[in-house]
Amino acid sequence: MRLMHTRFPDFIAKMKAAARLNRPDTEVTIEGMENIKTGKVASLRVGRVECDLVDLTSDPEIKKVQIIVVPRMPETAHTVIMKGIREDGTAKRAILENIILTTPAAECELYDVDEVIDRRTPFRVAEPK
Repeated sequence: MRLMHTRFPDFIAKMKAAARLNRPDTEVTIEGMENIKTGKVASLRVGRVECDLVDLTSDPEIKKVQIIVVPRMPETAHTVIMKGIREDGTAKRAILENIILTTPAAECELYDVDEVIDRRTPFRVAEPK
């Protein structure tokens, strides 16, 4: 499992390092993951993102890299965990609830881009039986 997944903080560090590989002074901003504290990302995808960032910054005209992460499906289910914490810091009760979080699709961030290279794998919908 360790070789198949990259810890979330390491994913952030690897994205920044890859974006600065060609030119260490490249400005890098990351958006869309501000509330994610922990998690794991498939290592194969991390490597692909790293290669894409190195490829992107090989263009001498590019001085800044903006990395935006959005859910691919505009409506996705999330779990909200609400914990009741006592004065001494221990949790007394937790309530779990589902929410549907609607977010803009990736295309909303691409309206002013001259060239888009889409390397995402396509979604396939099963035929009804």
